[in-house]
Amino acid sequence: MNENRIDIGVNRLTERIISSHRRGSSIWIVGNGGSASTAEHFETDLSYIRHDIAETFLKVHALTGNSALITATSNDTSYAEIFKLLLKRKSKCGDLLISITASGNSLNIINAIHQAKSQGVDTFSLVGFDGGQAKEISDESLVVETEVGDYGIVEDIHLSICHAVSSNLFRKLSSK
Repeated sequence: MNENRIDIGVNRLTERIISSHRRGSSIWIVGNGGSASTAEHFETDLSYIRHDIAETFLKVHALTGNSALITATSNDTSYAEIFKLLLKRKSKCGDLLISITASGNSLNIINAIHQAKSQGVDTFSLVGFDGGQAKEISDESLVVETEVGDYGIVEDIHLSICHAVSSNLFRKLSSK
């Protein structure tokens, strides 16, 4: 794995988040399984960047955070459509979708990325293995290249990337 590529990806994602914040746009984060917990953890970290100064609050939401809504909607439609439907209802042009997926091939994540793009929502994916479809269809992506199936390694590195982005944001927002 090339450290410079990760550094570049951390900086690119940091800049995407800052741009969204400056536009007053929302940041949506999505993932499945371990990546869902990373999405929620990342939401928490981003929600408290410079929490002492109200005007620096980021509008950030993990689409995985409401299990009642997810299960009710999935039951009436399909799990493959859940995040697509949530984005369709909640997001707007100029927002940012951050997808976190080890394989890059989860249908509900792919459908969410397609929905986001159809609404003018910017897309950035943290992916593993070879990046899968998410790498191909996202505006930008950061790939943690590992052997297919090394989910734990990818998930650990994705969480570390999220922490690096949070630290980077704090430094950049503190200097303004």
